Amino acid sequence: MKKSLLLIFYFIFTSIFSQNRKQPVDLKIKGDYTHLATKTVFPELWLGFQREAIFSYDMKNLHIAVSYVQQTSKKSKTVLTIYLYPKEYIDNQILRDEFDSYSYTLNRNSNTNVETKPSFANLSNDSLKVSNIYSVFNNAMGQPDFFKGVKYVNKSSLLSIYECGGWTFKIRASSDEMGHNQLEELKNKVENYFGVLNVASIKTLPLNDAPDIILSASVKRDSMMMYATSEAAKSKISWLSQHLEKKELLTGFHDMKIDSEIYSIEKMISYYKAHEKDWPINRDTKKYFDEMIKIAENGRLKDHIYEKFHGLIDYPEGESRKEDYVQFKIDKNISEDTNEIFYKIFFKLE
Repeated sequence: MKKSLLLIFYFIFTSIFSQNRKQPVDLKIKGDYTHLATKTVFPELWLGFQREAIFSYDMKNLHIAVSYVQQTSKKSKTVLTIYLYPKEYIDNQILRDEFDSYSYTLNRNSNTNVETKPSFANLSNDSLKVSNIYSVFNNAMGQPDFFKGVKYVNKSSLLSIYECGGWTFKIRASSDEMGHNQLEELKNKVENYFGVLNVASIKTLPLNDAPDIILSASVKRDSMMMYATSEAAKSKISWLSQHLEKKELLTGFHDMKIDSEIYSIEKMISYYKAHEKDWPINRDTKKYFDEMIKIAENGRLKDHIYEKFHGLIDYPEGESRKEDYVQFKIDKNISEDTNEIFYKIFFKLE
């Protein structure tokens, strides 16, 4: 189900950028480069990093990737890439989807399993607060080799993604010599110098409008599933509007807080119990709610959410409870169907 939702949003995303280039183009600019849409300045030299390329992915140069290299020797360097691109749709799963997609691709192209453990942070000033998911990790990157074809070299790496309203700001870095603490310091310096909060101020979310809801195809199997899922989505919207600061609501959904998902699920289950006799219920719908009620009544909702979102939720105890939760599911005969994602809430930005 998650893949189906990702496909829906993939087609939305690709239709937005109809002016994309067939291949990214290196703009080959000398001196400071100013990204006109966000006024972000990318100098040729920055903290010992040499700007290597400015790739543009669309005809208006809105979607760019700027790469920097700090070369300390022939065999030792740090590569830093900053991505900036606009979006006309933003939804509550966007940080998770982007992080998950990167992690999946990274593991597909690595000779060993890469553990991209997520961390959660935010940046704020008096006006705005930006959510951030990031990971500092070790991985072996494939490099061309005359004798072996591909040689895998161990590196320390960083991925950091920010919820900046109508823009995405993303940092990727890999280093032969920097440790994890140094990469985190580099992350902080990039955030401050290249103005993540300024980027977030360019296109903020409409505070006076409620988000729209998109339901997955499988919830349309019967009235109960459709109405109960709609209740869950509306409950999440309500929780977020009541518990987030105004300056958070301006930049995104900040949906890494596990309490919003617990509230949403509890309301969904309550709706089912209150309307169980109102309509004929599909067998899969009854099975789903029977299993979700078992999870809730046994106090395992947080563990369920952690598993459903592949650990991409702010629940520090989640990793240590994974094996126990798997055993709980076996003991209680709970299927993987409970991990389906049935809806997203989103804004279409003008």
